[in-house]
Formats: sequence, C-alpha cells, structure tokens
Amino acid sequence: MNNLKYFTLCIAILLCYILTPVTVKAGNMISGYPECPEIFAETGVVVELDTGTVIYNKDMNRQMYPASITKILTTLLTIENCKLDEMVTFSHKAVYSLQYGDAHIGMQEGEQISVINLLHGVMLASANECANESGETVAKKTDAFKKKIDALNASGESYDEYDVAIEVFADMMNERAKKAGALNTHFMNPSGLFNENHYTTCYDMAMITRAAASNPTFLNIEKDLTYTIPPTNITAESRHFNNRHKMLYPENVNYYEGILGGKTGYVDQSGNTLVTFAKKDGITLISVVMKSNAENVYKDTRILLDYGFNNFKKINIAENEKQYTKCDTVLSIDKNAHIIVPNNVNYDDVTLEKKISPKGISLNYTYNGNPVGNTFIKLCTANKASFKLGPSVAHLNKNNITKENTTNFDNLFIFILITVTLILILVLILFIIYKNKKHTRRRMR
Repeated sequence: MNNLKYFTLCIAILLCYILTPVTVKAGNMISGYPECPEIFAETGVVVELDTGTVIYNKDMNRQMYPASITKILTTLLTIENCKLDEMVTFSHKAVYSLQYGDAHIGMQEGEQISVINLLHGVMLASANECANESGETVAKKTDAFKKKIDALNASGESYDEYDVAIEVFADMMNERAKKAGALNTHFMNPSGLFNENHYTTCYDMAMITRAAASNPTFLNIEKDLTYTIPPTNITAESRHFNNRHKMLYPENVNYYEGILGGKTGYVDQSGNTLVTFAKKDGITLISVVMKSNAENVYKDTRILLDYGFNNFKKINIAENEKQYTKCDTVLSIDKNAHIIVPNNVNYDDVTLEKKISPKGISLNYTYNGNPVGNTFIKLCTANKASFKLGPSVAHLNKNNITKENTTNFDNLFIFILITVTLILILVLILFIIYKNKKHTRRRMR
C-alpha cells in the first residue's frame, strides 16, 4: 500500500510539471530571448518599426491609462484628415473644458491658427486645448457628425456641437487604432484626459506609434525641439514652446543618440507614460513604458532601447532566401524586407511558413515561436505556372498547403494523446486503490 501511495504521488507531481505553464524571467516575457535588466514601469514593450516584431514584453497587453501619449493618435488623424495650411478656430469648449493643471499654450476662444501650428502645440507642448480643437475640427468634417446633428435636431434634444464632435472623434480614434493593429484600446477623448473607459496597452500604443512614425509629416513635427506660433487674430505676441521629451535634447542628461521623437504623458491615475522611437544601424525601435514615475521613466526607456539595439540585428530576406529561384518569369522578394533576430541567430535558424493570399505568397518568419518578420513573393501574372518554389517543390498545390497548415493540428493531437494517457493511468491507479481497500475490508471481516 505504501508503494501505491508513493507511485500516486509521483504521478501527481508529473501531472503538475506537465500542466503548469512555463514561467519566464520578469525582465522579458519573451522566452528564449537575451536577458534584459528589470524596469521600474509596470508594463513595457519594444517593437521594431518596419516589421512590427516584438523584442521585449513586460505585460504588454495589460490595459492601462495612457494620459497624453493619446495625442499621437490625435495628431495622426488630424494629419490624415486636414490640410496643414488649413485655418482652425478655437471653440468655447475646446478652450474652457480644460481642468486645473492641464498643459496648454493659452489659446483663446475665437483664436485662429493653422493646422501645422495646432499640431505642434499638440505634440511638443502637449497642449490640451490644441488636442481638443484637433478632435473637434476633424470630426466636424465627417458625415457621422452631420448625421448626429440632424438626428438631434429632429428629436428636439438640446446639445453642444463640441460634445457631439468629441464623441464622433473618439469613434474615429478607436476605428483608426484597430486599423493600426491596436485591438485592446478604447479612447474617449483626444487629449488623454482621465476617463475609466479611456485605456490602451503598451503593445497597442506601439502599433499606433508605428503607424504615425511611418507618416513623413508626423516625423517632421516630431523632430522640432522648439517651435514658435506667430501672432494671431487675437494674440499680438508670438508663442514659443519646447518639446517636452527630454531624450531629444543633446545637452540633457537623458539624451539618447538616434532618437527620432516620442511623447510624454502623465495623469495621477496613469503615472508617467512615455513613447519613444529611435534609429541606429538601420533599425528603428519603438519603446513604450506605462505606469512609471518621473525618476525612472527615462531610465526605463534607455534600458529598453539599449537592450534592443545591443542584442538584436536585422537580416535582409532577399539576400538570404535561397529556396526561391527564377524560371523565365518575374519572381521577386522586396529587397528592403528583413527579419529582426537576436545577434547570435542566423537566417538558417528561423522557421519559414508560406501562405497564399490575394496579395500573393506571403513568407512568415518565426524564431523560437516568436514572429520576426514577413514579406511577399510577387509573381508575373502572365507566367505564374512557370516558376519554381524551391528545389523540392515544383508548384503550389493542395498537398503543400495542407502540410504547412497541419502543424497546429499535429500538436493538438499529441497534447490530447498525452492527456488521455495520463487520465487512463490515474483511472488505473484509482481502480487499484479501490480493489486494495475492498480486499482489506474482506480481510477485516
């Protein structure tokens, strides 16, 4: 009986070992990647801009309050929907809905400035009245705003056009965020003013920043350390202000070589949040940290950027992909496409999965199960039948596709088989225990 108990205990320990998730170090939740020093911030992420590859993850999908890093999306939407020389007029609520302590540049009701000046106020000075007016201006251009106003007029309800516009703009923000790949985000206003329903994640902010940093106008705004808004129809003096991101200034102790831009943020509920993107050796990295503090927010960012630049490299796909050959046709891989991998990893170490889509054949690369980049093979439509797909594959067929897409099924089958086997072992043990107990009772009688 003692042997049986010992055997049962061993099986229980084995089950716990198999079924318990593998834990990874707190410094980086991506298994198999180089070690990274711990950061103070509660959540953080590093993403490579071109490929979208995540190379650092500390609870990156946890929903957090963003504060003023929200303004990155506000600026992007304004660029996409307005002309830079277009003039905007500040409404009453855009100016007077500010709360005590909010960042601002002293704009007044009825004051007029150009969109390019407005956006410098949003991104450099983090001015809330400028963010408010950006949202209102963009929303009022849309059919959605007009329909809401018509519906309110028909119902006889009272309303303020500013409130309606901000509601419409919030919908636009959420739609644009999803398009950028931010699926766990819900914004309520253009400034980042605290609201329990205004939240995002580090990963989502990296995706939003990736979309924004791919826009030349956004980059031109970000590179300015100082800016001057000339006299307006109301204010006779010029307005001068500086970029709030300390890592941009060469004379500042927080300066980071290669920095392209970023955005600061703070409200009591969010703590310090910071988005930063920088470029070195042809690699552009986006760092996002949330729920840090004033002492550590720049230290956290430096740690993450240094980690990415010091431990990862990019490999050109077209220069290394030998599986595909030309056969009297046009078959090409984007010469600028690349993958992002740790320094000790070679091209032959990554796993390639091919998929067919309307755009063509996509090549998706992973390392240790982590996505590291992708690209498309482009084929000449007139000669599709004449190309070779590697030395052992003459053409794409159903067998190839089935083989490539059965990996997950095979893994699931193996998991089910192991689970069923363990269950049968446990049932056998329980049966033996039952039989022993029954035999013992008979002997006692």
